[in-house]
Amino acid sequence: MSWPRSTLSRAAFPACLLLALGACGQTPAPPAAAAMPASAPETIATRSTDVPRNDAPSVTGLDGGAVRTFLVTQYGELAQLQGDWPGTPVAEGLGSDAASREVCAREAIGTPDAPAELLAVCGVPDDAGHATTARIDFFLLRADADTVTAAAHTHADGFGSTGDVADVDVRRFGPRLYGFVVEDGFTGQGITIGNTSLVLPDGDGFKVAATLRSSLDNLGAMAGCAERDDCTPDAAYDLSFELAIDDQGAGAAAWPLRVREQGEACGRRVERTHRVPFDVAAGTWAVPASLQREGCD
Repeated sequence: MSWPRSTLSRAAFPACLLLALGACGQTPAPPAAAAMPASAPETIATRSTDVPRNDAPSVTGLDGGAVRTFLVTQYGELAQLQGDWPGTPVAEGLGSDAASREVCAREAIGTPDAPAELLAVCGVPDDAGHATTARIDFFLLRADADTVTAAAHTHADGFGSTGDVADVDVRRFGPRLYGFVVEDGFTGQGITIGNTSLVLPDGDGFKVAATLRSSLDNLGAMAGCAERDDCTPDAAYDLSFELAIDDQGAGAAAWPLRVREQGEACGRRVERTHRVPFDVAAGTWAVPASLQREGCD
């Protein structure tokens, strides 16, 4: 089963690297050619929906043409800001997989004195199968004279299935802290697990600072046992987990999370809210086991 990037998806969390996601479907055919958009924005600004309250710092991004030039140095002449392109990366540290790639997240996070952006490039490997994970490159870009350079970068190849992920977005997680939200999922033996992973800059790379459920159900398994007439009483579960950021701490390094869990769990109606604090020493959120489970309990 597969979720396109425009819908909610679920997938297994990578154990090998710092990031990743996906789902099951047809691998999109690469375009015959890619070209730079007719009009590239000079800078980008953080969307108002991503900025909590009215105390968000002013943010400044980078020149669109300079960002596109950076992409060309990493992925070749077909790389572009909009749309996808085929091929193999030309720079080291990006893997050697031939894939159809696109900029799947880009957001301004810098200041007028120090413009910066977070950017993610997602790739669907050629001939991806159900067990094929997506390729995601996470970048923190800064201006260096007249060029754009990567102050931090991580290549991830453990998220998703069928070579794709549901969604990648940039969010504000603290007064001056920005990172990526990666949505992925996986379905196996009638059980569907959706994940949300929070990815933060970490030195010259990135790390997964939290992974928690976004959905959890066994509806496929229940349909199968109903056909066989051997369902266990109260065995069904169908849960959703809504993530919010508690942005009340003006001096916090990173804000805590609030997760609203609701649905049915083996004969019980579930309506509860989890508060997930940030562990400053570890640089991660302390996600409880209940938000990483695979069944009712």
